[in-house]
Amino acid sequence: MSSAPGTGASPSAAEFAAAAAAAVGGLAAVQPFGVVAVSRMTDRSWTGLAARAAGRPSPVGRRVPVARTACHHLLVDRGPVVVTDLHGHPDRALRSVAAQHGVAGYVGAALRGPDGQRLGSVCGYSGDRYDGAGALDLLPLLAAAADDLGRRLGRALAAAADERRAAYELARATSVDATGLPDRRGWAALLQEEDLRGRQLGEELAVVLVDVGLVRTVRGVRRAGQVLGEALGEDLVCRVGHRRFGVVVGETAGGHPATVATAAQEALRAAGYPATSGWAARRPGEGAAATWWRAEDALVTVRAGVG
Repeated sequence: MSSAPGTGASPSAAEFAAAAAAAVGGLAAVQPFGVVAVSRMTDRSWTGLAARAAGRPSPVGRRVPVARTACHHLLVDRGPVVVTDLHGHPDRALRSVAAQHGVAGYVGAALRGPDGQRLGSVCGYSGDRYDGAGALDLLPLLAAAADDLGRRLGRALAAAADERRAAYELARATSVDATGLPDRRGWAALLQEEDLRGRQLGEELAVVLVDVGLVRTVRGVRRAGQVLGEALGEDLVCRVGHRRFGVVVGETAGGHPATVATAAQEALRAAGYPATSGWAARRPGEGAAATWWRAEDALVTVRAGVG
Protein backbone atom coordinates (compact mmCIF):
# COMPACT_ATOMS: atom_id res chain seq x y z
CA MET A 1 0.00 0.00 0.00
CA SER A 2 1.28 3.47 -0.79
CA SER A 3 0.94 6.35 1.63
CA ALA A 4 -0.60 9.72 0.95
CA PRO A 5 1.77 12.66 1.38
CA GLY A 6 2.31 13.67 4.98
CA THR A 7 0.87 10.61 6.68
CA GLY A 8 3.08 8.42 8.79
CA ALA A 9 3.49 6.32 11.88
CA SER A 10 2.47 7.49 15.33
CA PRO A 11 5.47 9.18 17.03
CA SER A 12 4.39 8.08 20.50
CA ALA A 13 3.81 4.48 19.38
CA ALA A 14 7.19 4.40 17.65
CA GLU A 15 8.84 5.78 20.81
CA PHE A 16 7.24 3.06 22.91
CA ALA A 17 8.24 0.33 20.46
CA ALA A 18 11.87 1.49 20.51
CA ALA A 19 11.90 1.60 24.31
CA ALA A 20 10.37 -1.89 24.52
CA ALA A 21 13.04 -3.30 22.19
CA ALA A 22 15.78 -1.66 24.26
CA ALA A 23 14.30 -2.96 27.50
CA VAL A 24 14.16 -6.60 26.43
CA GLY A 25 17.71 -6.32 25.09
CA GLY A 26 18.99 -4.96 28.38
CA LEU A 27 17.11 -7.45 30.54
CA ALA A 28 18.08 -10.41 28.37
CA ALA A 29 21.75 -9.62 29.04
CA VAL A 30 21.38 -9.94 32.82
CA GLN A 31 18.70 -12.60 33.43
CA PRO A 32 18.68 -16.41 33.14
CA PHE A 33 15.36 -16.92 31.36
CA GLY A 34 14.98 -18.25 27.84
CA VAL A 35 12.52 -15.54 26.84
CA VAL A 36 12.24 -11.90 27.89
CA ALA A 37 9.16 -10.17 26.50
CA VAL A 38 7.10 -7.00 26.60
CA SER A 39 3.38 -7.47 26.02
CA ARG A 40 0.16 -5.53 25.65
CA MET A 41 -2.65 -6.84 27.82
CA THR A 42 -6.34 -6.10 27.46
CA ASP A 43 -9.37 -7.70 29.07
CA ARG A 44 -9.38 -10.15 26.16
CA SER A 45 -5.84 -10.84 25.04
CA TRP A 46 -2.08 -10.88 25.69
CA THR A 47 -0.01 -9.84 22.68
CA GLY A 48 3.77 -10.04 22.43
CA LEU A 49 5.27 -6.73 21.26
CA ALA A 50 9.03 -7.16 21.74
CA ALA A 51 11.15 -10.12 22.84
CA ARG A 52 14.51 -11.80 23.05
CA ALA A 53 14.13 -15.57 22.80
CA ALA A 54 16.75 -18.30 23.08
CA GLY A 55 15.72 -21.88 22.40
CA ARG A 56 11.99 -21.05 22.35
CA PRO A 57 9.65 -19.44 19.78
CA SER A 58 9.44 -15.67 19.94
CA PRO A 59 6.07 -14.42 21.23
CA VAL A 60 6.20 -11.24 19.10
CA GLY A 61 2.93 -10.89 17.23
CA ARG A 62 1.40 -13.80 19.07
CA ARG A 63 -2.02 -13.15 20.60
CA VAL A 64 -3.44 -15.50 23.23
CA PRO A 65 -6.47 -15.25 25.54
CA VAL A 66 -5.32 -13.20 28.50
CA ALA A 67 -6.76 -15.66 31.01
CA ARG A 68 -4.39 -18.29 29.63
CA THR A 69 -1.27 -16.34 30.65
CA ALA A 70 0.79 -16.25 33.82
CA CYS A 71 0.95 -12.45 33.58
CA HIS A 72 -2.82 -12.18 33.97
CA HIS A 73 -2.93 -14.28 37.12
CA LEU A 74 0.24 -13.02 38.79
CA LEU A 75 0.56 -9.32 37.98
CA VAL A 76 -2.21 -7.93 40.14
CA ASP A 77 -0.05 -5.53 42.17
CA ARG A 78 2.53 -2.93 41.19
CA GLY A 79 5.63 -4.81 42.33
CA PRO A 80 7.53 -7.45 40.34
CA VAL A 81 6.70 -11.13 40.88
CA VAL A 82 8.97 -14.17 40.94
CA VAL A 83 7.80 -17.78 40.72
CA THR A 84 10.40 -20.53 40.88
CA ASP A 85 8.16 -23.21 39.36
CA LEU A 86 4.67 -22.58 38.01
CA HIS A 87 4.03 -26.33 37.85
CA GLY A 88 4.05 -26.40 41.64
CA HIS A 89 1.98 -23.24 42.18
CA PRO A 90 -1.04 -23.63 44.51
CA ASP A 91 -3.32 -21.94 41.94
CA ARG A 92 -4.73 -24.62 39.64
CA ALA A 93 -5.28 -22.10 36.83
CA LEU A 94 -1.57 -21.23 36.88
CA ARG A 95 -0.59 -24.90 36.83
CA SER A 96 -2.81 -25.31 33.78
CA VAL A 97 -1.15 -22.33 32.07
CA ALA A 98 2.28 -23.78 32.87
CA ALA A 99 1.35 -27.11 31.34
CA GLN A 100 -0.16 -25.52 28.23
CA HIS A 101 2.81 -23.27 27.47
CA GLY A 102 5.62 -25.38 28.90
CA VAL A 103 6.67 -22.67 31.36
CA ALA A 104 8.17 -23.24 34.82
CA GLY A 105 10.34 -20.33 35.99
CA TYR A 106 8.74 -16.88 35.71
CA VAL A 107 9.46 -13.29 36.64
CA GLY A 108 7.33 -10.32 35.64
CA ALA A 109 5.99 -6.84 36.35
CA ALA A 110 2.91 -5.02 35.08
CA LEU A 111 2.97 -1.97 32.82
CA ARG A 112 0.45 0.46 34.26
CA GLY A 113 -1.03 3.67 32.97
CA PRO A 114 -1.32 6.91 34.98
CA ASP A 115 -4.59 5.71 36.52
CA GLY A 116 -3.06 2.40 37.60
CA GLN A 117 -4.78 0.37 34.90
CA ARG A 118 -2.76 -2.65 33.78
CA LEU A 119 -1.80 -2.10 30.16
CA GLY A 120 0.77 -4.82 29.62
CA SER A 121 3.72 -6.65 31.11
CA VAL A 122 7.46 -7.14 30.97
CA CYS A 123 8.39 -10.69 31.87
CA GLY A 124 10.92 -13.47 31.66
CA TYR A 125 10.12 -17.17 31.48
CA SER A 126 11.62 -20.54 30.65
CA GLY A 127 10.81 -24.20 30.71
CA ASP A 128 13.20 -24.78 33.59
CA ARG A 129 12.71 -24.12 37.26
CA TYR A 130 14.18 -20.79 38.40
CA ASP A 131 16.55 -21.12 41.34
CA GLY A 132 16.42 -17.43 42.19
CA ALA A 133 20.00 -16.70 41.13
CA GLY A 134 20.51 -12.97 40.57
CA ALA A 135 16.97 -12.06 41.63
CA LEU A 136 18.12 -9.25 43.94
CA ASP A 137 19.76 -7.50 41.00
CA LEU A 138 17.12 -8.43 38.42
CA LEU A 139 13.96 -7.30 40.20
CA PRO A 140 14.87 -3.58 40.52
CA LEU A 141 15.77 -3.55 36.81
CA LEU A 142 12.47 -5.22 35.98
CA ALA A 143 10.51 -2.76 38.11
CA ALA A 144 12.25 0.24 36.54
CA ALA A 145 11.61 -1.07 33.02
CA ALA A 146 7.94 -1.66 33.83
CA ASP A 147 7.51 1.87 35.20
CA ASP A 148 9.16 3.47 32.18
CA LEU A 149 7.31 1.36 29.61
CA GLY A 150 3.99 1.81 31.40
CA ARG A 151 4.31 5.59 31.16
CA ARG A 152 5.27 5.41 27.50
CA LEU A 153 2.51 2.98 26.59
CA GLY A 154 -0.06 5.06 28.47
CA ARG A 155 0.98 8.18 26.53
CA ALA A 156 0.87 6.33 23.21
CA LEU A 157 -2.61 4.94 23.83
CA ALA A 158 -3.88 8.33 25.00
CA ALA A 159 -2.48 10.00 21.88
CA ALA A 160 -3.90 7.42 19.47
CA ALA A 161 -7.32 9.03 19.02
CA ASP A 162 -5.88 12.50 18.31
CA GLU A 163 -3.24 11.10 15.94
CA ARG A 164 -5.88 9.08 14.11
CA ARG A 165 -8.13 12.10 13.72
CA ALA A 166 -5.24 14.28 12.48
CA ALA A 167 -4.28 11.70 9.86
CA TYR A 168 -7.90 11.43 8.77
CA GLU A 169 -8.30 15.19 8.39
CA LEU A 170 -5.10 15.33 6.34
CA ALA A 171 -6.43 12.57 4.09
CA ARG A 172 -9.63 14.55 3.64
CA ALA A 173 -7.71 17.70 2.79
CA THR A 174 -5.74 15.92 0.05
CA SER A 175 -8.72 13.97 -1.31
CA VAL A 176 -10.11 14.55 -4.79
CA ASP A 177 -13.30 12.58 -4.11
CA ALA A 178 -16.64 14.24 -4.79
CA THR A 179 -17.93 13.27 -1.35
CA GLY A 180 -15.22 15.23 0.45
CA LEU A 181 -14.21 12.04 2.25
CA PRO A 182 -10.73 10.53 1.99
CA ASP A 183 -10.40 8.73 -1.33
CA ARG A 184 -8.89 5.32 -2.00
CA ARG A 185 -5.34 6.68 -1.76
CA GLY A 186 -6.05 8.28 1.61
CA TRP A 187 -7.81 5.10 2.76
CA ALA A 188 -4.72 3.03 1.95
CA ALA A 189 -2.50 5.45 3.90
CA LEU A 190 -4.83 5.42 6.92
CA LEU A 191 -4.99 1.64 6.84
CA GLN A 192 -1.22 1.39 6.68
CA GLU A 193 -0.79 3.76 9.61
CA GLU A 194 -3.38 1.91 11.68
CA ASP A 195 -1.65 -1.36 10.85
CA LEU A 196 1.69 -0.09 12.13
CA ARG A 197 0.14 1.44 15.26
CA GLY A 198 -1.60 -1.85 15.94
CA ARG A 199 1.66 -3.79 15.71
CA GLN A 200 3.54 -1.34 17.92
CA LEU A 201 0.86 -1.12 20.61
CA GLY A 202 -0.71 -4.57 20.32
CA GLU A 203 -4.06 -3.17 19.21
CA GLU A 204 -6.61 -5.22 17.35
CA LEU A 205 -7.56 -4.09 13.86
CA ALA A 206 -10.58 -4.70 11.66
CA VAL A 207 -11.83 -3.42 8.31
CA VAL A 208 -15.52 -2.75 7.58
CA LEU A 209 -16.70 -2.26 4.00
CA VAL A 210 -20.15 -1.03 2.97
CA ASP A 211 -21.68 -1.20 -0.50
CA VAL A 212 -24.48 1.35 -0.89
CA GLY A 213 -26.02 -0.33 -3.92
CA LEU A 214 -26.87 1.24 -7.25
CA VAL A 215 -26.52 5.04 -7.08
CA ARG A 216 -26.91 6.99 -10.32
CA THR A 217 -25.81 10.48 -9.25
CA VAL A 218 -22.90 12.12 -7.49
CA ARG A 219 -25.44 13.74 -5.19
CA GLY A 220 -26.67 10.29 -4.17
CA VAL A 221 -23.15 9.08 -3.38
CA ARG A 222 -22.43 12.27 -1.44
CA ARG A 223 -25.61 11.80 0.58
CA ALA A 224 -24.62 8.20 1.37
CA GLY A 225 -21.32 9.46 2.77
CA GLN A 226 -23.17 11.97 4.95
CA VAL A 227 -25.51 9.26 6.27
CA LEU A 228 -22.54 7.07 7.18
CA GLY A 229 -20.75 9.95 8.87
CA GLU A 230 -23.82 10.74 10.98
CA ALA A 231 -24.42 7.08 11.85
CA LEU A 232 -20.88 6.16 12.80
CA GLY A 233 -19.88 9.33 14.62
CA GLU A 234 -16.24 9.01 15.62
CA ASP A 235 -15.56 6.16 13.19
CA LEU A 236 -13.61 7.51 10.23
CA VAL A 237 -15.39 6.87 6.94
CA CYS A 238 -13.56 6.79 3.60
CA ARG A 239 -14.74 6.24 0.04
CA VAL A 240 -12.88 3.23 -1.33
CA GLY A 241 -14.72 2.61 -4.61
CA HIS A 242 -17.53 3.82 -6.88
CA ARG A 243 -20.24 2.70 -4.46
CA ARG A 244 -18.18 1.44 -1.54
CA PHE A 245 -17.15 3.02 1.72
CA GLY A 246 -14.65 1.74 4.26
CA VAL A 247 -13.99 2.11 7.99
CA VAL A 248 -10.83 1.10 9.84
CA VAL A 249 -11.83 -0.14 13.29
CA GLY A 250 -8.93 -0.03 15.75
CA GLU A 251 -9.13 -1.02 19.40
CA THR A 252 -9.24 2.61 20.54
CA ALA A 253 -11.38 3.69 17.58
CA GLY A 254 -14.73 2.06 18.08
CA GLY A 255 -16.68 -1.04 18.93
CA HIS A 256 -16.77 -4.52 17.46
CA PRO A 257 -16.59 -4.46 13.63
CA ALA A 258 -19.85 -6.41 13.35
CA THR A 259 -21.55 -3.67 15.38
CA VAL A 260 -20.06 -0.96 13.15
CA ALA A 261 -21.08 -2.83 9.99
CA THR A 262 -24.64 -3.32 11.22
CA ALA A 263 -25.00 0.33 12.26
CA ALA A 264 -23.75 1.51 8.86
CA GLN A 265 -25.97 -0.85 6.92
CA GLU A 266 -29.12 -0.05 8.90
CA ALA A 267 -28.60 3.71 8.61
CA LEU A 268 -28.19 3.51 4.86
CA ARG A 269 -31.22 1.27 4.42
CA ALA A 270 -33.29 3.67 6.50
CA ALA A 271 -32.20 6.41 4.09
CA GLY A 272 -33.32 4.35 1.09
CA TYR A 273 -30.06 2.71 0.03
CA PRO A 274 -30.02 -1.09 -0.56
CA ALA A 275 -26.79 -1.38 1.42
CA THR A 276 -24.80 -4.48 2.27
CA SER A 277 -21.71 -4.81 4.44
CA GLY A 278 -18.82 -7.12 5.21
CA TRP A 279 -15.91 -7.06 7.62
CA ALA A 280 -12.73 -8.86 8.63
CA ALA A 281 -10.56 -8.74 11.74
CA ARG A 282 -6.80 -8.97 11.35
CA ARG A 283 -5.37 -12.41 12.00
CA PRO A 284 -2.08 -12.93 13.87
CA GLY A 285 0.84 -12.10 11.58
CA GLU A 286 -1.42 -10.69 8.88
CA GLY A 287 -0.83 -7.36 7.16
CA ALA A 288 -3.60 -4.80 6.88
CA ALA A 289 -3.80 -5.25 3.10
CA ALA A 290 -4.69 -8.93 3.56
CA THR A 291 -7.35 -7.97 6.10
CA TRP A 292 -8.77 -5.49 3.59
CA TRP A 293 -9.05 -8.17 0.91
CA ARG A 294 -10.72 -10.60 3.29
CA ALA A 295 -13.26 -7.88 4.08
CA GLU A 296 -13.78 -7.53 0.32
CA ASP A 297 -14.38 -11.27 0.10
CA ALA A 298 -16.87 -11.11 2.98
CA LEU A 299 -18.75 -8.29 1.27
CA VAL A 300 -18.85 -10.16 -2.04
CA THR A 301 -20.21 -13.23 -0.25
CA VAL A 302 -22.96 -11.19 1.41
CA ARG A 303 -23.91 -9.51 -1.86
CA ALA A 304 -24.08 -12.86 -3.62
CA GLY A 305 -26.47 -14.10 -0.94
CA VAL A 306 -28.64 -10.99 -1.24
CA GLY A 307 -28.73 -11.26 -5.02
